Amino acid sequence: MRLLLGPLRRSLFLRVFVISSITAIAVISSIGSNLYSRLSDGIIEEKINSSIAEGSAAIQYANYRFIIGSVTNSTSPLKLAEEVVQSTNITAQESGRETILFSVNGKVEQGIPAEMSSNDLEPLSVPNSLRNDVRTHDGIKWSRGTLTYLNGEQIEGIFIGQTIDIPRVGQYEIYVAYGFQAQSKTIDLIRNAMWGAGLLLIIILMMMATFVLRSIIRRVRAAAEIAEKLTSGELQQRMEEKGEDELARLGTAFNEMASTLASQITRLENLSKVQQRFVSDVSHELRTPLTTIRMAADVIHNARAEFDPNVARSAELLLSQIDRFEALLADLLEVSRFDANVASVTMKEVDVSEIVRKVSDELANLAAEKGSPIRLQLPTEAITIDGDQPRLERILRNLITNAIDHAEQLPIDISVASNESDVSVSVRDYGVGLTEQQMSQVFDRFWRADPSRSRLRGGTGLGLAIAKDDAALHGGIIKVWGEIGKGSNFVLSIPRVHGAQLSSTPLSEIPN
Repeated sequence: MRLLLGPLRRSLFLRVFVISSITAIAVISSIGSNLYSRLSDGIIEEKINSSIAEGSAAIQYANYRFIIGSVTNSTSPLKLAEEVVQSTNITAQESGRETILFSVNGKVEQGIPAEMSSNDLEPLSVPNSLRNDVRTHDGIKWSRGTLTYLNGEQIEGIFIGQTIDIPRVGQYEIYVAYGFQAQSKTIDLIRNAMWGAGLLLIIILMMMATFVLRSIIRRVRAAAEIAEKLTSGELQQRMEEKGEDELARLGTAFNEMASTLASQITRLENLSKVQQRFVSDVSHELRTPLTTIRMAADVIHNARAEFDPNVARSAELLLSQIDRFEALLADLLEVSRFDANVASVTMKEVDVSEIVRKVSDELANLAAEKGSPIRLQLPTEAITIDGDQPRLERILRNLITNAIDHAEQLPIDISVASNESDVSVSVRDYGVGLTEQQMSQVFDRFWRADPSRSRLRGGTGLGLAIAKDDAALHGGIIKVWGEIGKGSNFVLSIPRVHGAQLSSTPLSEIPN
């Protein structure tokens, strides 16, 4: 079933063609079947009516012949019976009739057998229900049945019967039978002609549907191909505008849309380049005055013991804010490198466990000040990968710092796991946690989970965004899980070999 449904889902032409074909077959078959039924019923009904009329006349003639024969005494009753029974010169197979005589009392009377029939027709072919009806009621009675011959041949037909009195002999049942063989041939001919015409009509409809669908699908396929090229950056691609029908209008509207999109994309690209250049230029230009300000701030900070306590405190705050300013400039410069696609990596073999241990030691004092001890769960053996150590350290530093800021004086667990192809590092805190909406925004630039909350150590809002970009340079990803009141878990996963595809994540972001 899947092998059949797969092509139908992928091909509009095949789907419409199959539906159209099934519908055409169903409609033509229904109409043909209904018409055939009406024609066949009409032919049989006409044959039945004519057979009843002709059979009634034949029975009346037989009765008249017996009466005349008994009056003249020119022929014996047996001869008369044989003459009446064999009065037809052709059989029912040849569109003639058959005649059957039955003695009502079932005995031989004056040499006339109890049962007589023409052309070796089996007398028992007469339906019992018709014989009972004839015996109990006066007048002509009829019923459909099967004419069976002694040689085994059978023909569908009709039996017409009545009781008659043979003078000086007794009461007999006489039946005249007519076969439907000629009508069956006519019906078969009509059926074959209708099936042939229906099949020809279906083939013509399928050919027309194929022609129409191909002409439509060709242009739809062309629109899809051009849309894919537009998506890949080929903004000059356009559809062919031909004709004045709906597809031509679609092509015109598509081309107008493509032109508008190309114009907007070009404008946005230019604006993005201006913004990137602005950020980069401003960041570089701020370095010189910032260096001067730092030198002056260091001088003031070193001499703070000679100042009034309020002035001394201001000197400390000035130096701390300059540190934050320098960090923000560094992050902005790094972001501009990512936006300009000029960020590079220097790969060498590094030990992930050693990098985790080094960064954890650097941030241990900060974690202790916040009351959130760092607990390491590292494997005993070395886990080596191809990586850029400064960028890996920055990823872990940003993740651990983020955990410290939100741990709410609860421990922070850092785990490392690996398999043959990939390595994962998880940073788990048990603090405020994240909602589903916050998890989708946590890597956005300048986004903070609680911007109104005052923290002892405010970040730039770029750390997690830069960590995500650094992970991408290594061919890896960072996944996050969070729940309000239960903390959050960030999992960095990267391939062991640079350039390989990440095939698995040894650690899940959802904690056990």
